[in-house]
Amino acid sequence: MIPFIDIHTHFAPSENGVVSVQNFHPKEWEKEDFTEGSPLASVGLHPWFLTVENFENDFKKLAQLIEIQSVIAMGECGLDKIKGADFDFQIHAFERQIRLAESVGKPVVVHCVKAFNEVISIKKKLNPKVPIIIHGFNKNEIILGALIKNDFFVSVGAAILQETNVSNAARNLRHIPLNRLFFETDDKEIDIQKIYEVAANILEINISDLKIQIRDNFETVFKVFCPKVQL
Repeated sequence: MIPFIDIHTHFAPSENGVVSVQNFHPKEWEKEDFTEGSPLASVGLHPWFLTVENFENDFKKLAQLIEIQSVIAMGECGLDKIKGADFDFQIHAFERQIRLAESVGKPVVVHCVKAFNEVISIKKKLNPKVPIIIHGFNKNEIILGALIKNDFFVSVGAAILQETNVSNAARNLRHIPLNRLFFETDDKEIDIQKIYEVAANILEINISDLKIQIRDNFETVFKVFCPKVQL
């Protein structure tokens, strides 16, 4: 059976029938061995936790971790105008991480708050070949259109479970090309299957077909083969 795929979670994998990518911030790195064959992971320097004093050491460790086979993505990293380090320093750190991801050929999972123009500009400037995914998308159709025009992938999470009159994610889901779509649970203790079910209903698509599409997207972007799983 085709698995449900959760491309971004802060919880350890526990469910049968789910392929998940667990995200780790620097303070969590020492608790994990990230050995070959470990559960799928992503690692990155989140703008909330950046410091000038620790950056070079953290970046050196990041460069080691991103080479590990089970670490399949850079992130989350990105830009945040509400919270985090000095914004110019955030840009510096973000660009360094994109270049590092490009050097190892792994996609980038992006945290973005009120900085979509800057994220798009950086993508244009660096012109990376690796895919870049905006995680936790819940913005308006204009921002979505700019992201799609500039070849971003979009990951939708718990916001889709809200009513369409208050959820941009639910309202604009139809405008995301299916071959650029992902789903996630992020830091919410919810079932990824519920997100798929709601999305399939909005898109008026069979959930099995949606699972196949996301599986194909995952294998293309993350270069990870998803075998059939037993439920």
